Amino acid sequence: MDLLEEPEPTVVQKTNIVSSLLILVGFVLLGLFLGQIIAFIGILPLFDYDFQNIQQALTNPMSSPQAKSALLILQAATSIFGFIIAPLLHYRLIDRQLLAPLIPYFGSARLSPVQSADKEVSPLAVRFPISVAVLGVVFLLMIAFMFANSVVIEWNMNLDFSGISPAFEEWAKAKEGELKELTEYLTRFETMPGLLIGLVVIAVLPAVGEELLFRGLVQPKLHKLVGNHHLAIWLAAFLFSAIHLQFYGFFPRLLLGALFGYLFYWSGNLWYAIFAHFVNNGFTLLMLYLYQQEISDIDMEATESVAWPIVLAATVAGAFLLYQFRQMTRLKRLDE
Repeated sequence: MDLLEEPEPTVVQKTNIVSSLLILVGFVLLGLFLGQIIAFIGILPLFDYDFQNIQQALTNPMSSPQAKSALLILQAATSIFGFIIAPLLHYRLIDRQLLAPLIPYFGSARLSPVQSADKEVSPLAVRFPISVAVLGVVFLLMIAFMFANSVVIEWNMNLDFSGISPAFEEWAKAKEGELKELTEYLTRFETMPGLLIGLVVIAVLPAVGEELLFRGLVQPKLHKLVGNHHLAIWLAAFLFSAIHLQFYGFFPRLLLGALFGYLFYWSGNLWYAIFAHFVNNGFTLLMLYLYQQEISDIDMEATESVAWPIVLAATVAGAFLLYQFRQMTRLKRLDE
């Protein structure tokens, strides 16, 4: 039996799971709200406590040189409070799980406090040591995935939603343009320190927070609810993609979320999914910086797919690396 397999939940258990998910949503919304308040307090000195200038900078970032700093502070605060602290509080207070087993570690096996207390082991608990070799496989896998996924990116960008709803298509295009402009603004770095700050805010914090929420908490709860790991992985990936409100990038992000989900499911270690998420965001930021500095000719913001031979090679390489990841983490589990 797979380590994550569980007996079919009863009706009462399913009701409790739904209630837990709803409470989790409440925790996240409250965390986002508190994060915005704290961020607002933090950016007040940047604008000499002028509320009108703050509102103008946040609604029209191009109008103020302090706008980027304010937006990065806002994004950092909402990531920390909405996607890290809030899920952890739910995990501790509602799920009644210990936080110590979440800490990553390298080296030999250990018995987590959850196991030693003879309790049900949480899927989020780190039960297996992190392998540097496996991290290397994950890194190469994510690079291959980026090239292979470029075909889906181009296809999704050219989807016609007018047949579904002209009003929805108009809204989706406007939202896509707005978010694209904001992303280009936030990822334009002139100095190395600026890039490092961007890596923390745009790569590290979202990788930890979004994986903790969607893969660490939502995915296992959905599995208990629907009774099927694969369905739970794709449902969590659907929610992960939908929450970004970029429907002209929905399917590439859906595939990305599913990949993170399988990395977590197969390995039993959320930190591999977190690392993969960081590589996806961080490598993109680094390549954008090199392109802006005219060091590289690769434009990561381009929506056209790469040449088909490269896509095919990346797909084959990605499939091989995914298989290697599966085998390496499976053997590690057997060794433990």
